[in-house]
Amino acid sequence: MRHTITAPSKITGVIAGVRFDNGKAETDSENALAYFLRRGYTVKPSASVPAEKPGDGPKTTTGHARGTPKED
Repeated sequence: MRHTITAPSKITGVIAGVRFDNGKAETDSENALAYFLRRGYTVKPSASVPAEKPGDGPKTTTGHARGTPKED
């Protein structure tokens, strides 16, 4: 699950592999989240759409379902 991180200052740069812009960043890296929590950053679940995992996309099929006659 993605989380929003707020730095103690308005930093812009990369910390623990996470890109901050004006003190805000998002990540789903558990290691980075643990790092930020240990150092006093604010970490909250993100309101944005969660990142898709491989295989989580829509299921599509081609052809006809078994037992369904093909229409010409």
